[in-house]
Amino acid sequence: MFHGLAQGQCRALGMPDLPLFVIPHPLGGLTRDEVEQRAELAFAPLLEWIKGGAR
Repeated sequence: MFHGLAQGQCRALGMPDLPLFVIPHPLGGLTRDEVEQRAELAFAPLLEWIKGGAR
């Protein structure tokens, strides 16, 4: 749901190829540890994208 909205915003702002890093929804009701686990999972693809020479 939010991924499609984010893609639309990227296109509207002239950045159609901007990479999006998606995490599972919702975050509400999770413990701090659970949120941190999700953040760690999202960080790995971001780091790989940076290492690959952010285009």
